[in-house]
Amino acid sequence: MRRLLPLLLTLASTAGAADLATAAQTVRTALSDAQVELILDPQHAATLTRQAQTTFQRDLAPALREVDPAIARQVAGDLERAVKAAGRDDEANFAAARSLAWTGLLSGAYRALEGAVRANDVVAARRWLPLREYRPANRFTRLNADVTEAVEALARGEIQPQAALLGVRADLLDGYQARLADALTHLGQAQTQGYRIRAAEQAALARGYFEVLAPTYREQRGEAALKTAREAFVALPGSLPRVTTLINGFRAAPLSERERARRASQALRYLNLVLVEYARGVSGAEGHVVVKRDLEITEARTFLSGAAGAFGDLAPLLGDQSGADRARQAFETLAADLDRAARQENVPSAARVQQGVKALSAQLSTLFPAAWQRHDASGDLDVIRSQLDAAVRAAASGDYDLAESGRLDAYATLEGGPEARIAVFAPDLKLRLEDLFWNGEQPKGLARLIRERGDAAAFGQTRAQLDVALDDTAKLLGTDAAPAAVATNAGVIVFREGLEAVLILAALMGSLRRKQVRHLRRPMWAGAALALVASVLTWLLMQGTLGLFARFGEKLSAVVSVIAIGVLLVIMNWFFHNVYWTDRMAAFQQQKHHLMGGRVGGHLAQVLGLVVLGFTSIYREGFETVLFLQSLVLQSGTGVVLTGTGLGLAAVLGVGVLVFALQAKLPMKKLLVWTGGMICAVLFVMVGNTVHTLQLVGWLPVHALPASFPAWAGLWSGLYATWEGVVLQVVAVVAVMGSYFLAEGLKERQLHRRLAASPSR
Repeated sequence: MRRLLPLLLTLASTAGAADLATAAQTVRTALSDAQVELILDPQHAATLTRQAQTTFQRDLAPALREVDPAIARQVAGDLERAVKAAGRDDEANFAAARSLAWTGLLSGAYRALEGAVRANDVVAARRWLPLREYRPANRFTRLNADVTEAVEALARGEIQPQAALLGVRADLLDGYQARLADALTHLGQAQTQGYRIRAAEQAALARGYFEVLAPTYREQRGEAALKTAREAFVALPGSLPRVTTLINGFRAAPLSERERARRASQALRYLNLVLVEYARGVSGAEGHVVVKRDLEITEARTFLSGAAGAFGDLAPLLGDQSGADRARQAFETLAADLDRAARQENVPSAARVQQGVKALSAQLSTLFPAAWQRHDASGDLDVIRSQLDAAVRAAASGDYDLAESGRLDAYATLEGGPEARIAVFAPDLKLRLEDLFWNGEQPKGLARLIRERGDAAAFGQTRAQLDVALDDTAKLLGTDAAPAAVATNAGVIVFREGLEAVLILAALMGSLRRKQVRHLRRPMWAGAALALVASVLTWLLMQGTLGLFARFGEKLSAVVSVIAIGVLLVIMNWFFHNVYWTDRMAAFQQQKHHLMGGRVGGHLAQVLGLVVLGFTSIYREGFETVLFLQSLVLQSGTGVVLTGTGLGLAAVLGVGVLVFALQAKLPMKKLLVWTGGMICAVLFVMVGNTVHTLQLVGWLPVHALPASFPAWAGLWSGLYATWEGVVLQVVAVVAVMGSYFLAEGLKERQLHRRLAASPSR
């Protein structure tokens, strides 16, 4: 019975989810059928609408009222308006009412899902989860399952509700914003073409999708701005230009730094492919251009659509919105040129399209921050998949010459990027890709299939195997660490360096407790505060400087990581040999006594000297911390590193309160030794990831181990199955730990010698 209970609970929750989603789909289908019937049989349309109304009241309204009574009333009102519009045979108002009813259901389901996840109520979350819409899928975007994965991870206890909520928002808000953008685009087209009913439908959809995003809009821009935007959406379709202006720069679902770089790469790469495909499809000079291959024009339009979609995701995040508007206009101009080519009316020449593509590419390169333009292997793989899709479609249409061109394009992209980098890490995977691209047997390679004029099933089988191989390639080329591991490493670094700063300040201020000299603590505290400010400025300066070189991607990461490891090794050896503490603390104490002994001119000079002492004693720790963290930022992005930094700072502040406010006697030496051991673990991971990056960029040779490691070993420990990586990781840790034990042994022998040399009592 114990084994059956979880299964029964899961089945019950799944059944509940299916009930809500099925009921919602029943309502939607009935309303869609009624829209069609309005043209042929208005009476039947009214009957279908009343059936939708009944289904809503019976199966959806009770659950929706529990979540948000206002949304339940809104949907009920929209359905009532649809019933009346059907009775009057009013197609435009009916289309608007049914669109608002459907998006109202989506809005209510989203609010319910958010609330359930926030409350850690997995059963309720699963119940509402299927009632959703996906981002419109095409060749360049695939269905996103982040929200499902987040809910299931929450159910397994692998993540907390807040983390699951981020997954929900990233998936659903991104999808609904894409739907909003589509609705506004279709609204503009309907207005241009004079389609009154379609315009009413798209205006209502845009208004409904915006309501899903409205709370996020309020968070970003305030209540007054939301009120203005809502008024503009209500006034659609006439207020379309105003709506477009009001949502410029707004993005509901945040994009990670990696996703921004990936989309920027897609936009630029797909633009280049537009030119390649178009040049193959036409011939002749301006004014006398003919279309040779319709399929090539279709491919060029598809790639342009992909580039525009990627740019559309990034446009709200750009600082130069006027530049973004100019880029949008350039996309529209290119799209109009390709549309004319598709209709074979006043076909533009390849030279003209080339000029437009190059100008737009230059615009995007100027608009995109340098950090977005670094090389990303996942961008290569996206392009390869798109080129393979084009080759398979060409074969399906019987144009095998064009299919061969697409195959060669995809292979050239693979050979010039990912393949060269996996050859030394996974020769078996390289051979598998070669077989699938060329003349493999099981399944047949693309080159063989094209030569033999293979059927659609054979092409589909090979294409599916290529997807699997490319997914394996993506996993192998990933140099990211697990976010939790990076955050932990950042926290350890900050805590270790912060602990050292606390110890230095405690030592310097230890003799300033008497009332007569207690006031001299203030300038030192002021200097320490200035050091913290200077550390933040150093962080910003390093971020900006590294951003200028971000396009070098993994090469930049390798250089910064090598520097950080070198500094870390020096500091760890100084610490373990006690030279660092003995010499540095002696210098600080000597400087303090010099300032307090009256050997400087005047009170102001004394105060300034103590400020400088407080500053220099802390800033060095801050500078080292910033340098170490930059290496982690280049691996996993700023957000993850700042999370770990915040946790480390909180721990340092706790120690600081205990030492300075509560005068607690903490085992500082033991804490430093313990955190020193933790830093050794961080060093192990940093060396492994850095060696892996150096090998990927070709700066270190690769000799594979006879055994393989699981993927999590690379993510969490920087362990990759190469002799260079493992040996250097072990050497780095042994060097530091061996230095510690050597130093301890030397101190013990010196102590024994002093005791032996001292006169016996």
